[in-house]
Amino acid sequence: MPAVESAPEEIADLKAKLTAKTERIAELEAQIAWFRRQMFAGRRSEKVDPAQLELLLKGLVEAEAEAAEVKRISYERKAPVPRRSRDELYANLPVGEETVIEPEEVLDAPGDYERIGQEETFEVKVDPPRFYKHRIIRPKYRKIDDKSRPPVVAPAPMRIVEGIASLDLLAYIVVAKYLDHLPLYRQCAIYKRYGFAVSRQNMVRWVERVAARIEPIYNYMEMELIEGDYLQVDETPIRYCDPDYGMKKSRQGYLCGYSRPQENVCYKWRISRAYEPTTAHFADFEGVLQSDAYRPYITFAEGNELVELAACWAHARRKFFEAKDLHPRECGVYLKLVGKLYAVEAEIREKRREDPKGFGDRQALELRIEKAANAHARIHRVLGILRRRCLPRSRLGKACDYSLRIWKHLSTYLRHGRVEIDNNAMENAIRPTAIGKKNWLFVGHPEAGDRAAIIYSVLISCTRLEIDPATYLRSVLSQDTRLLSDEKLAALTPANWKKSSKS
Repeated sequence: MPAVESAPEEIADLKAKLTAKTERIAELEAQIAWFRRQMFAGRRSEKVDPAQLELLLKGLVEAEAEAAEVKRISYERKAPVPRRSRDELYANLPVGEETVIEPEEVLDAPGDYERIGQEETFEVKVDPPRFYKHRIIRPKYRKIDDKSRPPVVAPAPMRIVEGIASLDLLAYIVVAKYLDHLPLYRQCAIYKRYGFAVSRQNMVRWVERVAARIEPIYNYMEMELIEGDYLQVDETPIRYCDPDYGMKKSRQGYLCGYSRPQENVCYKWRISRAYEPTTAHFADFEGVLQSDAYRPYITFAEGNELVELAACWAHARRKFFEAKDLHPRECGVYLKLVGKLYAVEAEIREKRREDPKGFGDRQALELRIEKAANAHARIHRVLGILRRRCLPRSRLGKACDYSLRIWKHLSTYLRHGRVEIDNNAMENAIRPTAIGKKNWLFVGHPEAGDRAAIIYSVLISCTRLEIDPATYLRSVLSQDTRLLSDEKLAALTPANWKKSSKS
């Protein structure tokens, strides 16, 4: 009888365990599906059925207002983007060679025909890299009437490396390594095929000298960014290893980047991601610091009254997108509302492009308050509802906890017209380094990471500002930057160099 009496309790306990295991299995299946998408599939659409919004927001006071704002699906096709012709696509290529093909009938009897027009087409040809010697001749002279005086000869042109490397060659090698992601040993093999045999050791030495020459410009770029009132920061892991220094295994280092949108970018090499190394390079900064929710950034802002942290909406949104397959309706509501925030940002960017002088930070802030503040507040209420309805360890629960934990920082951009809604600009700037490390695998020595940080800072700043990096390097390497004043160094930063080159 005791066993019979305890049967209902045991059954209830088994049902609870079964429910927990079922939810756990569903969560693991969602994780497996996510990993498969990351490895084998492209990005999926994030369209959400508007009816889902009403289903989940019934508990809100403004449910009726929400339902009224739901947009109907439009089946109108957008006007197709006109395709550019071949002549328009390749109008920038010069004509290097021209061939005229006469008809055989005209060649046989030229007097019987008169020319009335022509048919034109073209094909694109390429000249492989061509290495050649630039002879520099400095004649010697002596006084005719006083042969005891020493001969006169013009001074040799300034060179940043001893030997055969010209500024053109140095710029070509550095851009190929850091922007085209070609390791030096591959460049050696390529150049040898075209008749230029050079050792990797020489190329390493040349890259070191280039980094040393542009380091004063890099230091000035860093100073300009730190003295501003808005900074975006991010970091990416990079392995480092050098067997010559007793390292048998590669270790983890980090390239920490910081910038402002549409301005120069700076990187710092760190061998640790702890609080002190991560925040040391902007320890004197005062203003709005935008980053992901990595703890050292939060701690830095909390310990500094003059720093306000702005979180990244892209990171918060990404966690709900990853949970969407398991919780489609709930995540659909959140993604729909966040989409409204980004629609306002798209409108701001468009107005800035149309009227860069008339539409500034103040106008952007006013537009956000007018069109985004309401959706922002509704997102917070939706997060509270979702958090109460889901398990804490589920993907949806973790996504809600992430956004609620940093909600104060997710609201910062609504108080500053200049601050972006997310940190994507910095992430895009740091992405080329992540692509490059897949080719060269690791930094040869911890100190080589500092040189990489300097060169990446200059080259990626050029790329962001739409400057030809090789042209920029040839221009600044022709000057001895170690002897220049701060005023002249300021003119050589990529952003200021672009302005002066246009004038």
